Amino acid sequence: MWEPVGPLPVSVYRRRRWAAAGSVAAVVVLVTLGVFAAVRPNSGAESASPLASRAAATAGPSTDLLLASTDAATPSPTAAPAPAAVPAGPPSLGPGAPAPTSANAEQLRPDESPRSALPAPAPIPVPVPPSGPVPCADDMIGVTTEIDPAEHRVGQRPTMRLVVTNVSAQPCVRDLDSAGQEIVVWSLSGDRLWSSNDCVNGSSLDLRTLVPGQPVAFAVSWAGRTSVPGCSGRREVVPAGDYRVMSRVDGVVSRATDFRRLP
Repeated sequence: MWEPVGPLPVSVYRRRRWAAAGSVAAVVVLVTLGVFAAVRPNSGAESASPLASRAAATAGPSTDLLLASTDAATPSPTAAPAPAAVPAGPPSLGPGAPAPTSANAEQLRPDESPRSALPAPAPIPVPVPPSGPVPCADDMIGVTTEIDPAEHRVGQRPTMRLVVTNVSAQPCVRDLDSAGQEIVVWSLSGDRLWSSNDCVNGSSLDLRTLVPGQPVAFAVSWAGRTSVPGCSGRREVVPAGDYRVMSRVDGVVSRATDFRRLP
C-alpha cells in the first residue's frame, strides 16, 4: 500500500506525498502558535497582577513606617530632659587651699554694667577718615580701676574692673588682648599680692573701635587670695586691712585705687 500506483513515474507520486505531509505539518504548527498566543496574554496579566498588588501593598506601609520612625526620633519639646543643676557660685575656699583649676576662675571678662547711675552722655559726632579709624596709640587711651564694694569683709568676692577710655578727639582701633590686660592687688608697703594674669592669662584677639569719651570695661571676681605667676603653690587668704589695686592695658597703667577688707 506504500508503493504508488498510476501511469506516472514513482518519483512524482513520492514528491506529491512529501508536499502533502509538509502542508499538514505547517497547518499543525500554525494552529499551535495561535493557541499559545491566545493563552499567553491572559497568563501574563494574571502573573503581573499579583506583583502589582504586592508592590502597592508594600509601598504604603513602608512610607507610613518611615514617617512613624521620623516622628519617634524627633523628641517633643515637652519631653526634653531637664538640664543638670548648675551651682549658683564657686565653692568657698578654706585657708591654705590650693589654687583653683577652673579655666574661668578669676578671669577677666567684658563688663557691660553702667559706670554710674546717671545715663551716659550722647557721643559727640566725630569725623572719621575715609580710610577708617586710626590705631589707638598709648597716649590716646586712659585706664582706670574700680572695685565694688570698696569696703568688704574677708570671705566676700569683690568685683574689680579695668576701664579703658578713648581720651583723644577721634575714634581709634585697639586690640584689647586679654593677655595685655592685668589687674594687680598690692599691699600699702608695695608687696604684690595677686594678679588676674597669674592663673588665667590666655591670649585672644579683641579688636575694638573706641569712641571718644565712651568707656569699655572688663571685670573679674577676686577670690580674696594671694597668687604668684604660673598659679603654683598654695593661695593664702588676704587678711583684713587696707590695700590698693591697679590695672593696665599693655604699657598704660592706671592710678592706684584704695580699698579696705574688714574681718
